Amino acid sequence: MKGFKIRKEEYSTLADFMLPSFTRDQATFQQRFPKFDNTFLQAFIAKTEFIKTLESSLIITEQQKNATASLYLEASVLNTELNFLKQYFKDAKLNTSIITDLKDDLQSHNIEGAVLKIESLKQFITANQTILVQEGMAANFTTQLEAHKVSFEQKNTNQSEYQKQIKTLTDNNKVHYEALYDFISKIATKGKLLFPDSRIKDEYNISKNIAKMRVARQNPKP
Repeated sequence: MKGFKIRKEEYSTLADFMLPSFTRDQATFQQRFPKFDNTFLQAFIAKTEFIKTLESSLIITEQQKNATASLYLEASVLNTELNFLKQYFKDAKLNTSIITDLKDDLQSHNIEGAVLKIESLKQFITANQTILVQEGMAANFTTQLEAHKVSFEQKNTNQSEYQKQIKTLTDNNKVHYEALYDFISKIATKGKLLFPDSRIKDEYNISKNIAKMRVARQNPKP
């Protein structure tokens, strides 16, 4: 799983990605590995559904997704505004590194770092307000920055709270998550052995499945 660190809350989605392949190939598995019978398949399905039930009981998956999307959208909006501010800085012959550093944090979703840099940027703008306004900057830009800072802090706090709830859920049910991953790992290992040099082999590659499911989550079908 080079380059991919899977989170426990992704286990059930990963299981869903691999289940159709294993269901299709289960008879082939059983020929070489007798314990991979229908009882094993049903136990895998049952454990996956149990984990889904646990997670849905919190009713936070969609809430967290929406909170994250809102946070990153606002970061993108501010990032665009900073492109104009950077031009005003250049026209005023001011050092733009403070803007570049803030943009880097916004693009990498380092919200805590961005909040700190917004405060520094506000102070710098205030010290150079007159010349920047002459170049085209809105006179109330520091007020806009403060509004973004407050919003980022609140949204980041909300996101952190959702993450804590998920961590509590996964910690309290660690044995069940480990059991589900044990199913996934065994199927992946045996699947790659049974289907060498084949496109089917990729269906049992955990890293490739993680990549596909994350792309699917970021680009949901309408």
